[in-house]
Amino acid sequence: MILSSAIFISLFSFLFITPTFADDDWCIADPVNPPCSGVLGKCSRNSDGSLGGFVADTASVVSVIVSGLGRNGPYIGLEASVCDHARVFGAARVMGNARISGGAWVFGSASVFGNAWVSGSAWIFGTGQVFGSVWVFGSAQISGSASVFENSRVFGNARVTGNAWVMGNALVSGDSRIYENANVFGTARVFGDALIFGNKVISEGNYAF
Repeated sequence: MILSSAIFISLFSFLFITPTFADDDWCIADPVNPPCSGVLGKCSRNSDGSLGGFVADTASVVSVIVSGLGRNGPYIGLEASVCDHARVFGAARVMGNARISGGAWVFGSASVFGNAWVSGSAWIFGTGQVFGSVWVFGSAQISGSASVFENSRVFGNARVTGNAWVMGNALVSGDSRIYENANVFGTARVFGDALIFGNKVISEGNYAF
């Protein structure tokens, strides 16, 4: 049987041109704009059996066998991605459209969700939460029970820990430390060697350095 030229072209395109970025494709919502810029990887499966997001072959999502409890590990949401040389382990949760890239680590019982992006050498751990349209990068660390959310940015060697909150359009950078019950919000800027702690509030339009 002779295939028509149209059928032959369609078959050729399917077999040889359509890109394949993962062993399974449940986490590839848009093949034109695939997660992690189209690098090789896999759609993951979580330790509870649920379908997970994209994990690049160079990245690491580590689950462990716990005696009597079976396999235990992090949770990667269906639309989330772990790229480059990033690592996610422990009981961490990466959900929504969150992206972990570069050499970033997310571990402990930390959560990253929404449209948050964690990159560079940043660490999110403890029970820290990063969500909204936040970007945490450089060598910044979010830990303890701290929360960074909305449109804020934390970068450089900054540390946010304890029960501190960073929110709004706040920028926290340099070697600054935000801890205990401190709040930084609005368009506040915290940088240099600033120490913000106790119940201190750095609010709209204010600077600390």
